Amino acid sequence: MENVYVVRLGDLYYQGRDFSLTNDYRYTMTDNLNDAILSESFDDVKKLAEDIGGKVYRVILEEVKS
Repeated sequence: MENVYVVRLGDLYYQGRDFSLTNDYRYTMTDNLNDAILSESFDDVKKLAEDIGGKVYRVILEEVKS
């Protein structure tokens, strides 16, 4: 996995969808990138960002030697 993508809206990152009893859903957001959903599919993330009004950001993963 070289590049992954995340949806960001302001200072918040997309965490998932929360379903309610009325068969409706809402988006849940987090302020911590570790709790955000990362995806390898740019097209899926771009569509989601358009739905919620956010932007897509690429997260570059690098191996850290200790």
